[in-house]
Amino acid sequence: MRETDWRAARDAEGTLVARPGFSARARTGLGQTLISGDLEAATKTLAPGAPLVGLYGLAPEGAHALRIGRLKALLVTPAPIAAGDGWRDSWCATTVDDGFVVVEVEGTDAGLVLMQGTAADLAAGSPSAALMFAGQRCLLARKGGGFRLHVERPRLEALLAWLDGA
Repeated sequence: MRETDWRAARDAEGTLVARPGFSARARTGLGQTLISGDLEAATKTLAPGAPLVGLYGLAPEGAHALRIGRLKALLVTPAPIAAGDGWRDSWCATTVDDGFVVVEVEGTDAGLVLMQGTAADLAAGSPSAALMFAGQRCLLARKGGGFRLHVERPRLEALLAWLDGA
């Protein structure tokens, strides 16, 4: 009954997967806030100057918002912020610092891993950073030397199991 022999879930800290050609590391310490409604007003209030980033867009080291839909995004900041959860005049914020895990995949084979993990046409782009990667709903951004995935915490182990076998 191999299907009942599950390994213990990994902590979302440090190097999560180390394979020849690439590694996947947890990026900790970032602030993550779901925003909805008027995204421009929300980012202007919570993180002035933060750009909205679409599919495989280059994520700056500073604050940025990964668009999920027309009226929804994940605001990523260098450190957690006191967003004051709830509705404002035209937008809403919900702190989800512990709801998503940030996984950075880097190395010479990071591009190959990316190609194997999704069928999305990254060259065509999309205003939304959301996609299916390794069978999991993720938000994808580009970073120097690799890419960054934001995955809901309960889906982390499934993503890591796929990366371990890549």
